[in-house]
Amino acid sequence: MESIGEKLRLAREQHTYTLDQVARDTRVARRFLEALEAEDFSAFPGETYAMGFLRTYAEYLGLDADELIGLFRNLQIQEQPLPMNELLDTRRHIPPRLLYLGGGAAVVVLAIVALVLWQVLSPRTGGARAPLAARGAAEEFVFQDQVRTRWFTRGDAIVVPAADRSYRLVVTAIGDTLILTVPGGTVEMGIGKERLIDLDGDARADLRVVWNDVDRTAAERRVNLGLYRVSLAAVETSPAAAGTSTETAAPVTDGATGSATAGSAAPPMRQASFKTLAAARAEAAEEFTVKFRFRSYCLFRFLVDTKEREERFFQQDETFALDAKSRITLWLSNAGAVKATVGGTEYDLGRSGEVGTRTIAWRKDSGSGAYVLEIAPLY
Repeated sequence: MESIGEKLRLAREQHTYTLDQVARDTRVARRFLEALEAEDFSAFPGETYAMGFLRTYAEYLGLDADELIGLFRNLQIQEQPLPMNELLDTRRHIPPRLLYLGGGAAVVVLAIVALVLWQVLSPRTGGARAPLAARGAAEEFVFQDQVRTRWFTRGDAIVVPAADRSYRLVVTAIGDTLILTVPGGTVEMGIGKERLIDLDGDARADLRVVWNDVDRTAAERRVNLGLYRVSLAAVETSPAAAGTSTETAAPVTDGATGSATAGSAAPPMRQASFKTLAAARAEAAEEFTVKFRFRSYCLFRFLVDTKEREERFFQQDETFALDAKSRITLWLSNAGAVKATVGGTEYDLGRSGEVGTRTIAWRKDSGSGAYVLEIAPLY
């Protein structure tokens, strides 16, 4: 069976493309293209990057990207060897009487150990659960940008530096609702929602947190959060554009007393107004292409015509193109990070930090009878 690397190399050679030419056109570094053709997937920071670059390279060469992604996933599974002791029955057969005696002795030992641990720990903890940080290898992420999208698991901490001090948030629980421990209390939020958080207690919102997505397929459940500075001074970075939302911040409540803190006084952020743009005109609705250029991190969900919805993460300087017959629907975690090009003209899709939805679709003009390709907000 032809390998992934062979398919890519043969297709490139049939088009008489050089690796340098492909790198320039796709914005994928030459070393990653070489790694794909050599099937050296250890060269990538993670599987997500490998699949993203593989899809970009395959689509550029006119190959079936989904087929190659499937081959990549199968290859990853095959490269995970099953331990030999799970294939062979190496268990020693022990007489039942010895098993009974050994089991009884184990129960006695466990009971003694449990009693000792209870006597040692109960005076200090009063029966409370061990601190969250002690139960797992939590990570600490320092948020030094104006806007950032990132995955977090339970126990992970978000440190927000500002001026002469830092503020700390902790992902406390991930379920139907997300619970964050913040300075002065806790915040609860639902998926697709956002909260304004007052970090320094001055009754003004300093940070906007958006719950973009949840991954329930991983070994440990994780959430994708969008972080946006609002008014808190950043650390040696450019001023942030105002964020947007249609939802008022939820009160931050103290876990012990349940009383509201200054975070509940944070003002709501208004929805940014996006004016409908006419990108093209035609006598009849026809297939069109939209090229996207990313200036920063963005979670990019899209629906083309009646196909299934897809989503990808993009970083600065990455590009992507979509072909549609009548309609493209977009969900953007950071609308200001994305530029859309139609017919050689580039359009802004929103403001920096804005979580927005857009449609790019044909509309028939009742006056002239012509069709207009519009970029419009989706309410």
